[in-house]
Amino acid sequence: MADNHIKFPTPENTDDSVTPIAPEINPPRADEVFPDLGNEKLVEAMVAINGNENKETQATLIENVLKAKFFAPVEVIDAEGNVLKGSGKIAIPKDAKFNFKLIQNSNGQQYFAVFTDIRQFMMWSKSAKVNTIVVVFPQIAQLAQQKSDVISGVVINPMGHNIIFTQESISSLLGAMKLVADKEKERREAAAAAAAEQQERQVQLFFGKPQNIPDAVYGAFRKKLAKISEVREAYFCMMKRDEQEYYLFTLDIDADSERSRQIGDSFCESAKLFLTKFPIMAAPTDSPFGEGAKKVDSPFYTKED
Repeated sequence: MADNHIKFPTPENTDDSVTPIAPEINPPRADEVFPDLGNEKLVEAMVAINGNENKETQATLIENVLKAKFFAPVEVIDAEGNVLKGSGKIAIPKDAKFNFKLIQNSNGQQYFAVFTDIRQFMMWSKSAKVNTIVVVFPQIAQLAQQKSDVISGVVINPMGHNIIFTQESISSLLGAMKLVADKEKERREAAAAAAAEQQERQVQLFFGKPQNIPDAVYGAFRKKLAKISEVREAYFCMMKRDEQEYYLFTLDIDADSERSRQIGDSFCESAKLFLTKFPIMAAPTDSPFGEGAKKVDSPFYTKED
């Protein structure tokens, strides 16, 4: 890839000119036919690489080439083999075929030509009546590769600061694009697999009110908690995780995580004197366990001021 400044003759000076079209009365202006493709940054990158080709200017050029849209001159042929003629925006039949126009340099090498804007296109065609379609670079590059026996590559703006992508540079670029696409696909698949695995691992928790717990037992729990100054509130409920049921205490504790763990373990150990049917767990109120417990009932213990 380089800014080669190869002389590309206009169609008026070549045998492979566009199909002649009879003049029209009050034909549309070119700016009415061609939309602005917004390629200003690409044009700047093409100018910048002229005489200063390095890794930075190449990277900027390629980045903008891959984001750009281009005008490509084509011959539109309907299902009956008729060439569509006309100017302005024309309706393209669903089964139409496109013959992309080729441009030949002084060495006889043929290229697909694409243009960043109407001004560059008019420098080549001198007429807005040549049919064009809007393409992105990967489309025209892949087509050039398919025609590698007769196409030497793709040229952008052949009559200006032309940038040529040879078959070799196209292969390298498309290969790099495929590598990036494959890595992105692998990343998405890995993320999807991890999310699915996480979902499988995600345990569903069910919470409910304990049954047949005497008031005296609650009283014993309150006395124990009253002696622990760090506990502000306490909730008590049943929790089911997978097929296992638990007694669950969730404690609002004013302490660091290590002290909170010690308090929870100590309280569970003392609660075993009263609760024997299921295992006993303790968790902070700001955990998923605590959020579930709060929805079951109000706190059975609140620290007095």
